[in-house]
Amino acid sequence: MKKLLLILVCLTLAVRGIAQSAWSVSGGVDLQSRYVWRGQPLGGNAPCIEPGVAVSWRGLSLGVWGAYGFALNEYQEFDWTLGYTFGDDLITIQVTDYSFPTLHTDYHYFDYHANTTDHVLEAGLIFNVPKTNLSLSAYTNFFGNDARKDNGKLVYSTYVEASYTQPIKKIDTDLSFALGAAVNGKGDATFYGNDGFDIVNISAEIRHAFPLGQRFEIPLYLQLIANPTANKMYAVVGCAITF
Repeated sequence: MKKLLLILVCLTLAVRGIAQSAWSVSGGVDLQSRYVWRGQPLGGNAPCIEPGVAVSWRGLSLGVWGAYGFALNEYQEFDWTLGYTFGDDLITIQVTDYSFPTLHTDYHYFDYHANTTDHVLEAGLIFNVPKTNLSLSAYTNFFGNDARKDNGKLVYSTYVEASYTQPIKKIDTDLSFALGAAVNGKGDATFYGNDGFDIVNISAEIRHAFPLGQRFEIPLYLQLIANPTANKMYAVVGCAITF
């Protein structure tokens, strides 16, 4: 965990040092009561810290993100995302490399052999509907440790989502809603616990920055997340610090 955090800190310092007019750098750290991703409680019941940083240039972006749990099993996740946004922020295409160091007893980060790797590579497409706060997205696993059919071939697990954000400017608060579904894998072992097309993520979030004195503020959020397929409901409280 300490080594991965050190890598993130070094990357942050490096990209800030090379930032010029054509470049932009963003990053932040989230502290959450638990980690729930697309309706899946990946971090168990423990709090989780999630640092990340990204550098972009003329629509092209490269980001690194991690999640580290405080439980005894010390859940870890380490991801890279390469993306390209075009059409005046209308469309984003991206590839994400997911890795989960603590989910495998014999973990080898640089093993990218198709049948033995612990990595999951995912292709994503995001469409921001013009003149609205609505976003439509689709993601498909295409390589690595995805769920597999009985014949050993990849399921190509696919997740689709519609999300909407409504700013309330008078009180400087954002309300967000998302509806997500896993769409394939019927009859096979699945990545999202689904059996064919199933709703796995219904979420609502309220986000507000609370002032702390005259110079600082604490950005907090509350999420309610339901996974009807798993018959589960989660409440998550978090703090997001960005730069």
